[in-house]
Amino acid sequence: MSVLYIRQSDGSFEKVPVTPENTQRYIQSVDLYREDDDPMFWSKDKIRDMQDPLFKRQMEWVWDGHDFYKSLFKENGIEPGDLTTLDDLEKIPLTYKKDYMADPDAFKLKPSEPTILDWIFEVTYTTGSTTGVPTPFWSTIHDEHGIWQLLFRGIKLGGFPPYARVMNLFPVGPVPHIGFFRARDIGMWGVGCLNMYGCTGMPNAEFPVHRSMDYAIDLIESGKAEVWLGIASFMRRLLMKAEQEGRDFSSVKHVQALGEACPQAMRDDMRNRLKNMGAEDPFISNSYGFTEMQGAMPECTEFSGCHNPSPNLYFFEVVDEETGKRVADGERGLFCITHLNRRGTVLLRYVIGDIGAMTNETCPHCGRNGGRTVIAVGSTYATRTAELVKLKGTLINPEIMRDGLANTPGVQEYQIIFTKKDLEDPYSLDDLIVKIAPEDGFDTKKMETEIQTKLMTAVEMRAKIEFVSMEEIFDPTVALKAYRVLDLRPKLD
Repeated sequence: MSVLYIRQSDGSFEKVPVTPENTQRYIQSVDLYREDDDPMFWSKDKIRDMQDPLFKRQMEWVWDGHDFYKSLFKENGIEPGDLTTLDDLEKIPLTYKKDYMADPDAFKLKPSEPTILDWIFEVTYTTGSTTGVPTPFWSTIHDEHGIWQLLFRGIKLGGFPPYARVMNLFPVGPVPHIGFFRARDIGMWGVGCLNMYGCTGMPNAEFPVHRSMDYAIDLIESGKAEVWLGIASFMRRLLMKAEQEGRDFSSVKHVQALGEACPQAMRDDMRNRLKNMGAEDPFISNSYGFTEMQGAMPECTEFSGCHNPSPNLYFFEVVDEETGKRVADGERGLFCITHLNRRGTVLLRYVIGDIGAMTNETCPHCGRNGGRTVIAVGSTYATRTAELVKLKGTLINPEIMRDGLANTPGVQEYQIIFTKKDLEDPYSLDDLIVKIAPEDGFDTKKMETEIQTKLMTAVEMRAKIEFVSMEEIFDPTVALKAYRVLDLRPKLD
């Protein structure tokens, strides 16, 4: 379970369990934490009194220069004075990923009188668009300052040991994703953190800058990494290899498993492997993050719920799938995010793509407010909706894959399979297999190259291509229709 590391006057650390009282001791022991007027420790009424004016101002910005929502409001008879508090949110129809992916530029704020703070600072990318191109998410200088504050408060919330040695195990992807880049920023906003980078990822033949898992293992051991951040299944695979090699990971205190669900059994497995390599009861945390938030919602302790670290930036709600109405605390529904203070890409009542539950009650572990996810079923916070699929920690749109494959010359039939490296191990790495039934006379080697290029462009994934007979994919004597997308991965509680 998680502990807090309270720095003593002699530079040593006292380890204490996470309680509201110890959380305050931890905060008071660090000057930067103590000086931060953190709204998560405000009353629920005071937080709402802060959020409503922010929402009203955000709506003024939207009316001034947001193509998508101005059009949506006109279609639904919504006038500028109709949206002044968060209670008015339910007047707005839900926004779905397909809306955003269809025209990302329509979601970028275009103020009539821009200032230097409206200049684009950074572009990251989320799931592929309807054109097969990854969807850009724009952050302005104004937004980036908010993101940095979010990271600072998230580190404090997660209980990172001050002056920790942090290992970034996110891959360096073909396009900028928040995983690697936000973990990179931890070194800037963590209290005295020293950052190290594994720099794994898909090799680039022209620029061989990527490094191997073996390099990452060596760096963890020699650099005595204390805090890890990365995709859960990749880190578990790394742990399995390191354990086989008898590595010394005794310095590891805190593992942030992100990008996918990390249920109880997987956490226990990772913790036990770390203990076998000398670690003393490390905290395995499963924070909940996504591009549209530009960060993550951390746990203060195991299964405490994933807290909103920035109620001044984001409002979360869980809504009924059919009506779009807010459900009661603890009830399952669609997770939605509304931006309260953004000048780049702006989203309102945006359906993240997960089903789960939230509570606005004060956290009994750390004493924070501001909203947090809660376990509703099993030991994971959310399950994916049918709209998109998460593979290797990345959301992908199967429709883009289907379109690309169907429009490849020589492809007679195809099947997309999401599976595991080892189906008997539900926590092994995800795998993507594409079966192709080629037409006679086509060059399968050339076809494979074209398909891999399309998949990399569309969903940034390299698949294992298997050429098979038509009957293996679709046998009309067995099934009425072809099943072109199969998810064979075991379901996790």
